Amino acid sequence: MNEFNVTFEPAKIKVLDREKFEEQINSIAQANSNRLVTIDSMADDKKTRAELRKLSKSLNDEKIRIKKEYNQPLTEFEVWFKKAVEVLENAISQIDSGIKEVEAEQKEERKKIVHELLIELTADTEVDSRIFESFVDDWAKSSNFNDTKPKKQLIDSITYVIDGEKQKIAEYKANKDTISNFCFGNNVSDTPYIRMLDSGKSVSEVMSAISEDVLFEKQRKEAEEKRNEAERQRQAELEKQQQEFETRKLEASFNSAASVSTKIIQSEPEKTKSSPDEEIAEVSGTEIVQKYRAVIEICFSSLEEKNKWKQVMVDNGFGDFKAKEFGKI
Repeated sequence: MNEFNVTFEPAKIKVLDREKFEEQINSIAQANSNRLVTIDSMADDKKTRAELRKLSKSLNDEKIRIKKEYNQPLTEFEVWFKKAVEVLENAISQIDSGIKEVEAEQKEERKKIVHELLIELTADTEVDSRIFESFVDDWAKSSNFNDTKPKKQLIDSITYVIDGEKQKIAEYKANKDTISNFCFGNNVSDTPYIRMLDSGKSVSEVMSAISEDVLFEKQRKEAEEKRNEAERQRQAELEKQQQEFETRKLEASFNSAASVSTKIIQSEPEKTKSSPDEEIAEVSGTEIVQKYRAVIEICFSSLEEKNKWKQVMVDNGFGDFKAKEFGKI
């Protein structure tokens, strides 16, 4: 292509009566400088301000008009030039699209190689290679490859990230075991506390939560046991009172319904042969302790009254006696 040649003549802008224009501007400015605005002069001041703004705008508009006319040849040149080179830009764009398409295919091939590396380097480990997907685009850059062969720096980078994840897994398992053992020792379920660990809480935070919960549960059980004990004592007292009430009730019934007579069969020990109604002497150390047996005859108006009396005696600890059946009187 031949050299692109353009010729142009620099335009000249000449201001006629430059000194006169500057003199008029200065005169107007000086006449309105240091103007003291008061309440009385407010109306005239606003009018003067409006006239000065109108003058400034008219001068600026004239400057814009001159600039537009001055740039007219350049504007026309830029329009022509853009249209002339448009076909060239189209050709460049077409080639650029082809290059990008090939580069995209090459990057997909490199990404495939990176995925294969991840699977290979995480084999026989607990690390899931899919968790590194966000790194793949960066690892698949052409600077990390010699053609399609991964550079050592790429392999080292992938290995470093995998080792970090392996360490995290080991720490997690250790923390989980610590929590589980602590829960087992305190006889609580570890499930909610493992969830806390999974949600991002540190092992120290989880252990603190377990301790607080265990202490709370211990205090709750102690309080519940105290309430239960108090209730047991209250029930026992009520039962005792009820039993005493029933005893007094039966005694009152016996006093009114039964005719009671007592007869002492033997009032002092005999040296003759003992009878069935007599207690034998017992030896305690070097002393002889003599016991006596008294036979009491109680007459009841009915068998039902007799059975009630027997039950009262048993309930009150007087169970060591023999009841003898007699006929009706």
